[in-house]
Amino acid sequence: MNDTRVKITCKRYAEAFFQAIEEDDFEECFKDFEAFSAIYFGYDGLREILNHPTIHINRKIEMLQRIFGPQARHKVVDFLCLLIKRERINLFESIAAEVERFYRRKNGIRGIVVRSALPLERDERSRLRDVLTRKFGRIEVREIVDKSVVGGLVIHFGDQVIDESLRSRIKQLRELMFRVDAEWLMTLINQPSIAL
Repeated sequence: MNDTRVKITCKRYAEAFFQAIEEDDFEECFKDFEAFSAIYFGYDGLREILNHPTIHINRKIEMLQRIFGPQARHKVVDFLCLLIKRERINLFESIAAEVERFYRRKNGIRGIVVRSALPLERDERSRLRDVLTRKFGRIEVREIVDKSVVGGLVIHFGDQVIDESLRSRIKQLRELMFRVDAEWLMTLINQPSIAL
């Protein structure tokens, strides 16, 4: 399946799930979904089992039902079982991202991703959150430690990016130097007497 088809498929599953839980106990269903996400992403072994091609679907479903227990919302368990039956659990990461996007949109929350080379200190995190809250209102910030960010931050929100990293600043400086060199060269070409 190509990337476009995968995106469309994930969006459709997420939308169907979101519509199904809107009718019922929406917040509680979303909490159960988030709880499963935390377990799924937190334990590599679970991901491997649920995605393993030789483990029978019924065994995977039994495991899922044991994880949730009887207190879980049936729509959440049914949705996850559907992903297993249709062999789409391997797309769970993208589907979960879409579900979270629908949730944020419904609740007027802006999803923001902050990438930095090192984890932010508590006071840095607090100041950043204050600035972003003033700018965007209700927000949900996800921090990612990314060694490719050389100093500073890269902030993603929607389709926009604020790149305040050292790498970005060096790139801007390099472009400015090339522009100045090009202007100087054009001046020399147009007025050769300056070079003398």
